[in-house]
Amino acid sequence: MGVGGTAIDMSFALAGTRLPAEYAAGLASALDTALPWFPGEPRAGIHPLRAAASTQGMLVLARRARLVLRLPSSRAPESAELCGRTLEVAGERVTIGGAVEHELAPSGTLYAHRVVTGARDELSFHADIERWRAESGIRCEFISGRARRIAGAGYEAVGFGLALHGLSAADSLRVQVEGIGVDRRLGCGIFVPHKAIATPAD
Repeated sequence: MGVGGTAIDMSFALAGTRLPAEYAAGLASALDTALPWFPGEPRAGIHPLRAAASTQGMLVLARRARLVLRLPSSRAPESAELCGRTLEVAGERVTIGGAVEHELAPSGTLYAHRVVTGARDELSFHADIERWRAESGIRCEFISGRARRIAGAGYEAVGFGLALHGLSAADSLRVQVEGIGVDRRLGCGIFVPHKAIATPAD
């Protein structure tokens, strides 16, 4: 089986009104309770939710909000046990609806909303990504974004947006399966296909 068949995205309908802006740790904890195997899966991750900012540190969930999990393919049947469950996330309730399974597709350009390597500034982050390229053998160029603070439930880290481009199909699938950095359950290091990004002139 090729690397692209070793992981999938499971997309669940998500019904609820709002969540705290710093929801990631609470959502991970709720899923850990609902799916006891989830915290022990090193390649399992939770995509960042799509929501609109509201007032007083809350996010408004869209009517068509989705909870998307990046999972090993073998875990798809077990993850479907979420359907119909109501989860409490940092004091707010959300209900999980029907699920759709999506296979990963190669793309020459990938993007992750935030990548956590332990670096606290952009220079250190660049050095970490250069080291990752050398150690992984993956050939690509990269563009990093601004630092984003990630906090909640006694946790704090710094993540950076990261775009990779010029990837071969095999390397693209490998990055999507393996990710980069840590904290995938908090929405970090999870890559998705992205439109072409222009490389700045030297």
